[in-house]
Amino acid sequence: MFWRLIDDKPHNAFFNMAIDEAISEAVRKKLSPPTLRLYQWVKPSITIGYFQKASDINLEYCKKKSYPIIRRLTGGMAILHDSELTYSFSARSDIEPFTNSLIKNYLSIGKALASALTLINIDAQITLIKNRRERNPFCFKVSSYGEITVNGKKIIGSAQKRYKNGFLQQGSIMVDFDAEELERILSNYNKGVRGGLLDEIGTVKKHAPAVSIEELKKALKEAFEKTFNIRFISNGPTEFELNLVKQLTNEKYSAEKWNFCR
Repeated sequence: MFWRLIDDKPHNAFFNMAIDEAISEAVRKKLSPPTLRLYQWVKPSITIGYFQKASDINLEYCKKKSYPIIRRLTGGMAILHDSELTYSFSARSDIEPFTNSLIKNYLSIGKALASALTLINIDAQITLIKNRRERNPFCFKVSSYGEITVNGKKIIGSAQKRYKNGFLQQGSIMVDFDAEELERILSNYNKGVRGGLLDEIGTVKKHAPAVSIEELKKALKEAFEKTFNIRFISNGPTEFELNLVKQLTNEKYSAEKWNFCR
């Protein structure tokens, strides 16, 4: 079985969110095969979860720093996309081993993610319990099903959007982490997140400092192929997907009515 791998170049925040949604739609319409996209960001950017309040973010500070603030299609909480490798994965729910179960799909993908870290000599575990009582504006401070930790510290955070016939999962692999900058970005949150962030967040740099982004990408490709017994074909977005990106960027991801609707 062949799936598609898009090893993408860095893009702006609007494009990154729009292309993930466009790919997901194409996959669900059977216009594209299951797709893993690996990408980065041309500048530090902030995404907030679909249900999150924009007031969690210090908007004045972000404006001063020229940080784009984009609402994701997927859930979860805020992420500062800077020193990281981001992934998105789109599949139909009738393609084995995927189902309509959020938890089962999280765990299936989690196995591949954990295996990838093992390949670069990081001993990672999959989180099996969600802390429903925890409320924090920062994604990596809240545990959820199928996320990846090292010694109890989250190193990969993921969120999922489900449809009747498929799903989109987006996630951030924390390569490095600037706790002080995140504190400034989230300073509007009345409970604060100050103190101990560096002690609670896992990073690739901390556990495997010599590993490059390209080596991390290679490990992800190998782990997904082995976990799902598939082969990747490297390719770019289709014409359908790129045309949809233009529409989604203009009408959705660059619009205040979407990004600040909560």
